[in-house]
Amino acid sequence: MFGIGGTSQANNELVGGYYDYDPFSDANTKDVNTSAFLTALYVNAVVFVVLIGCYEWLRRWLPNVYSARQQSSGASIVSPLSSPRAAPAVNINTRRPLGWIPGVANASWSTVLSTGGLDSYMFLRYIRLCFRITASGALWGMIILWPVYATGDGGAKGWYFLSMANLTQGSQRMWVPTVFVWLQTMYVIYLMSEEYKHYLDCRINFLAKGEGMVTSQQHMYSLIVERIPHELRSDRALNDYFNRLFPGKIHSTAVVLNLPELERVSAKKKRVLRRLEKSMVSLEVRGTRPRHIVGRKRLRICGIETSPMFSSFGGTTLDDSSVRSDRMAERGEKVDSINYYNRELTITNETVARMQHDKIELAQKGNDSIRASQWISHQIDRVSAAAESTLVCKRPSQDDDGLITGFSSSSTRRKPLLLYILDRMGIDFISGAVNYVQQNIDEVVDSVVGVTCSSTGFITFTELSTLACAVKTPLFHKPDVLVVKMAPEPQDIIWENAHVNLAWSKGREWTANVLLGLGALLWSIPVASIQALATADQIATVPGMAWIATLNGGDVAAFVNGYLPVVLLLTIIMILPHIFYGVALHYEDRKTISDVQISIIGRYFYYQLANIFITVTAGSVLDSLGEIIEHPSNILAILGKSLPNVVGYFATFVMTKVFAGLPIILLRAPALSRMLFIKAFFREKFLTQAELDEAHYPRVHSQQTMPQEYPNLLLVIVICFVYSCISPIILPVGAAFFLGSWLVYKNQILIVFNPPYESGGTMFPMACHRTLVGLVCGQLTLIGYSIMRAGFYQIFCRFPLPIITIKMMDVFKKLYVIPGMCLSIERAVDLDAQTNVQSSFSPDAYRQPVLTERFAEPQIREHSYESTGGRSQAPVADSGKIV
Repeated sequence: MFGIGGTSQANNELVGGYYDYDPFSDANTKDVNTSAFLTALYVNAVVFVVLIGCYEWLRRWLPNVYSARQQSSGASIVSPLSSPRAAPAVNINTRRPLGWIPGVANASWSTVLSTGGLDSYMFLRYIRLCFRITASGALWGMIILWPVYATGDGGAKGWYFLSMANLTQGSQRMWVPTVFVWLQTMYVIYLMSEEYKHYLDCRINFLAKGEGMVTSQQHMYSLIVERIPHELRSDRALNDYFNRLFPGKIHSTAVVLNLPELERVSAKKKRVLRRLEKSMVSLEVRGTRPRHIVGRKRLRICGIETSPMFSSFGGTTLDDSSVRSDRMAERGEKVDSINYYNRELTITNETVARMQHDKIELAQKGNDSIRASQWISHQIDRVSAAAESTLVCKRPSQDDDGLITGFSSSSTRRKPLLLYILDRMGIDFISGAVNYVQQNIDEVVDSVVGVTCSSTGFITFTELSTLACAVKTPLFHKPDVLVVKMAPEPQDIIWENAHVNLAWSKGREWTANVLLGLGALLWSIPVASIQALATADQIATVPGMAWIATLNGGDVAAFVNGYLPVVLLLTIIMILPHIFYGVALHYEDRKTISDVQISIIGRYFYYQLANIFITVTAGSVLDSLGEIIEHPSNILAILGKSLPNVVGYFATFVMTKVFAGLPIILLRAPALSRMLFIKAFFREKFLTQAELDEAHYPRVHSQQTMPQEYPNLLLVIVICFVYSCISPIILPVGAAFFLGSWLVYKNQILIVFNPPYESGGTMFPMACHRTLVGLVCGQLTLIGYSIMRAGFYQIFCRFPLPIITIKMMDVFKKLYVIPGMCLSIERAVDLDAQTNVQSSFSPDAYRQPVLTERFAEPQIREHSYESTGGRSQAPVADSGKIV
């Protein structure tokens, strides 16, 4: 179907209880041959030279794009993203071609940690881990496996000459890859253990001292509290409760509020401020007061807002009496822009300040008014109490802890004999149903009706030892009440989602996982439809394109068959992270950016597994299911039947990522396109200071896109695991990819990216876990392939490997991941005796930004940007374009 790795039931008959597999049959040789691979290699080499040449030229012309960290640190007026931590990390020679490589390659790991933070540091460590796995495998594969396979006398050609396909059926040489996979598994587990130990040390130092890019240590002393009961949904009540549990150890508390009205007014204030600054710049440039028609639409592109559309005609001009009155202009009236927006800004400032005062008071004392939702909950309490008193024989109750009262009340009463009999008949399920509804009513009310005081809050302690006790100890006898964990950095929080009930979000997460899992199974449908057309034969059927099949003796057709499917697959999977991002942010209502990114990594990885094991190899899900249903006892043989026959495709795929994918990462295509668009269509003298800062140091491109990069690395390492023993020629290509990735991403971390927040390397354990999942996939594939090659004794020796690997996942989690979530009490007590940073804490650190923002005032543009990159200078004559 794809021109790669096709299968045919006719050529894989059951003989003697197992699949009779012919690796050189017509059905099993539809791979990218060596000729097509070499053609794609030549093309990729040319593309590589062109892209690197473009990068060398562009990094001199647009240093704001390719040396953003160094340029932003040189500005006398600091941009919103600039900070003392944005200093240049390495000295690079920008004039000599490829002069940046020595400085980047020689930069120490401590420099990476202090510059990029723990997230970027562990990302580079993961690339280094993958490189060590593939490089050592490639070395020993060439020494051990290549000679064994090359002398196997199986009659294989091309890619399969150096693969297990060149061994004869049941050959004793199959013991060699068996030993090799055992050594590889032990080596991977060893390296993984060492990296996990290093991660735990770095993680503990991050939690203890804030090593990396932490701007404030307050979040290390803070917890996020979920599922707060109604009685505690105020700053005062939450503070009193925790102060009784930990007397004198509470610094501040903050309950998250649901503030849609305030957020809407705040957004309007920012929009008015932006347009006022735009009008002031227009007055400065043109010398005349700008006028506009109220209600005319504007466009906002790349963070820059245009003038009102069709503002030069139409509209009703106000007379002098209307201008001097307090009457607000209506839609369709032409007004003086500066006067109009000044008045609007004053009104919105006052409105926001008044609403902030009211909401902060509400957060302090809680909502004392009885809402309809509370009445509903009260009525369910009454029904539940009546049902329990009727059907359940209650014993005298005692106060649990005296801290929270009013959740429920009970009375002592003997159950009548008739009701006792009904109880034994199962009628008491009604009471249980009522109780269940009562437990979930708050989740529905919080998420649908939208109460102001949410079930989420933050607690800041004065001591790390108290925090360690709080996060490790159950705070309430019910496990679903007062759920706490370490608080993220305030910059990591998505405040628009912070008020969402945790149970509501988890329910939607479960629904999303089910639907996305179904989508992974059906992902083969769109990919198969596209890849079915990615062959020269299919293109030749288009009228006027028949020449492509015979041009240059068929070399063009070979190039199309080897290159086009790879490019299409890369293009298709690029849209997946954006879909996952929208689901995590807008449907699941996840509360932190790091949580959104972790969800993207996990889902993206499994979709890429689907690309490998379902779409590319089996042709379609239905074909695979049909074979498994027909021969359920041969599921491993079915798995191993197709994968070994597309090594050429995957080698071309990884090689394309090396020669084309990595230079594109260096070129930063989104940031480059954005800057070129701004330079082409906007004039610098008409931009406000905020627009200039956003144009040269955009927030959207200031951080590495790890949700996309981790799965891309995982995809390659899984491919290498799958083919490391079957066709070890893939390992040198994989090692080249990881070496290039290490250099490229290290360059980006040191001189380009300036992430606005730090999650403490929380994505690294997930990447390691998924790596071990990929190792298990490779082991199972090798077992299935051995079944087809009649290596029955070797199979028994390989069966423990997946079990060992899965067990090590649990061991690593217990030894390194869980201890890295919080400091130990012993370490926390030692740190409390050595440090005293509480004086720098702010009670508003975890207050929603919309509640703490100040009066907005227009910002006067104070500098321009030089053509060679972002450093401020005295005002000069406008050149007409952004430079």
